[in-house]
Amino acid sequence: MWAWLIQRAAAVALLLVIVLHLVNPFRRGVQAALLGLVLVHALLGVRAILLDFGLAYRWHRALFGLALVLAALLFVVVWVWRWY
Repeated sequence: MWAWLIQRAAAVALLLVIVLHLVNPFRRGVQAALLGLVLVHALLGVRAILLDFGLAYRWHRALFGLALVLAALLFVVVWVWRWY
């Protein structure tokens, strides 16, 4: 249930952050929020797709943790390795 709730909250927050990004695309806080929310929303979506294809129930919690850890790791890698 937490994965579903976090993914839906990330979707709603993405709408707000996209509007803020369109107003001023060069604010680092808005860029960081956009990157983080996109990663969380996308990886939790991948988790949902895998579970829809019939992955065993015992993998639910592990995939949730993996999605969050992978989102944080990818955020750090992309944020540190920026070309501008």
